[in-house]
Amino acid sequence: MLKRLNMLTLLSLGFYLIVSTPIMAQDNSDQNEAGTQDTSLVFGDGQNGSGNTDYDYEALVKELYGSDEKAEVVPEDIPEEVDQGRKRKAVRGPAPGIFKNSRLNGSYLSFNMSSPYSVSGQLESWYSYIDAGMAVKLPYEVYVESIPLYFLFEVSTFSFENTYPQGGTFAGLAYILQASAIGDQSSAAFGFGFWDSEIGSMLELGYRFRPTKNTFLRVGTRGVLITDIELIGSSWWAELRLSMGFEL
Repeated sequence: MLKRLNMLTLLSLGFYLIVSTPIMAQDNSDQNEAGTQDTSLVFGDGQNGSGNTDYDYEALVKELYGSDEKAEVVPEDIPEEVDQGRKRKAVRGPAPGIFKNSRLNGSYLSFNMSSPYSVSGQLESWYSYIDAGMAVKLPYEVYVESIPLYFLFEVSTFSFENTYPQGGTFAGLAYILQASAIGDQSSAAFGFGFWDSEIGSMLELGYRFRPTKNTFLRVGTRGVLITDIELIGSSWWAELRLSMGFEL
């Protein structure tokens, strides 16, 4: 009988331990979590968890970021503005030339052929022929804004012959002084002069290319206006021109 009581007592004690052990473990875990949350609050309103209010934040900042002195600001060098408005950009035109150390350097000599293809009404009954000429570019230049102008002097022939209603000729030599703007491949010229004894003016546009470094071929058109021609008065004509030149 006593043995049965002892067995029941042990069984009851074991059952009590089995039931009560999870509850105690849960209570301990809740307490540990609460403690952990309390100890995690290290900083609050400038204070740590230990309650030390004398912590040196300036020392911490210097330790993390170095000296708190501000670095001197060195101003960047500002490049000086260059006045590009007055600087001339010359248009490339003539070649270096054959005589680089001569006074002729910068000039050229050209041989020209021309023939009228359109005339005014006063010259429609006049015949014209192929004319020849020679032009010299002078080694001087002047600038208009950024465009260089060159000077040329030309001597050429011209010839018109009238067979209807009455005979007559307008022929001879032309002496023309020109101002020309010369680009890489194109050129323009404007000039005044004498066609025989008559005063006239001309305007020429041309396109050129270089077979060699110091030579060029030029194809262009020229318009000529004569103020007074005997028997017919003022008149004009347009001619095709072919030139071959040598850069000096």
